[in-house]
Parts: sequence; C-alpha cells; structure tokens
Amino acid sequence: MGIFNSPEDIERKANLKKLEDKRVALAQRLAREGFAPERMLFCQTQMGGFVALARFQNQAWLIVSPDFGSDADFAVERLDALDYTRQEVHVKAEGMGGIFGFGKKPETGVEYRVRRPDGSEVCMPFVAGRNGWLEVNLAKNPLLKTQRRRGDANIVWDFKPLDLSTVGRAIEVAEGYFNP
Repeated sequence: MGIFNSPEDIERKANLKKLEDKRVALAQRLAREGFAPERMLFCQTQMGGFVALARFQNQAWLIVSPDFGSDADFAVERLDALDYTRQEVHVKAEGMGGIFGFGKKPETGVEYRVRRPDGSEVCMPFVAGRNGWLEVNLAKNPLLKTQRRRGDANIVWDFKPLDLSTVGRAIEVAEGYFNP
C-alpha cells in the first residue's frame, strides 16, 4: 500500500470531494438568487473551515462553511444589523517559541465575535500565528465560482497566512467590513 492509497488519504480525498460538491451547489444557488457582493472577507477557523463576511445591497452577509470532514452544510445569513464584539489577542511565546515543535508561538491580533440571527456567535480571528485570511473581489471569489475546482481543492488553501508583518493590514481590511 502506497502513501497515497492509505485509508486516511482515501478518507481525506472523499471529504474534499464532498466539500467541493457542497460548495458548487451553494455557488449555483447563490448565482440563481443574484448574490454577487463586490468584495468578500474570509478567515480560517481552527477546525478547517472558514467564516466570510460580505456587504451586499447595503446589508451584511455572513457565510459559515462546514468544518472539514463534517456532514454540516454551508450557512448563508443576512444580518439586519452587524452585532459584534472586538477583542485584542496577545499571547506571549512559551518555551522555544514553537521552534522545532517546542513551546508555543506568539499570537497577536484581533478576534471579532459576530452574533448570528439565532443568537449563537461565530468567531472571526485575525491573529498572527494562528490562522489565514483572504479578501477577494467578485471576479476572483473562490466560493462563488459555479464550476468545480480542479482536484477538489479546499478554499482555505487559497488563504494567506497571518504573520506579524501582515496582521496589521488584515485588521485594517476587517475594520472596513465591520465599520463601513
């Protein structure tokens, strides 16, 4: 049995295909409904999914992807009012600061917690050393493309990692969505 035929790899590929099928179905549905925001802001979650925020027709829209490997579906929610909290994040490095797998890397940035219409909250972290982010215009939006991506690629693979040199720009962009 080769490295690319292991049971874990077969399951991973099946999960990627299932996620891409859900994404294409969502993109086709949103295209039929006329959902076409000029820009969209994505941030990666810790469970392998993403949360996206868009402004369309003078409303805020929240898109939450399913976690990787889950049976959940995408959630698209129009927010009458963008109700959120903003919290600064500063975590000092521990041990060897994550070098060679020892200790913990430093984390710095901002977490936005958005209240959903059902009362639950979703976290959008823009934290260096923790996750990735992406801002795209309509023409380059990987979520809204109605055609399948080659190889069942996951959208989060397009995200840019957040590090100390980029987290300031990401927060600046995010503020434009939260406080237009």
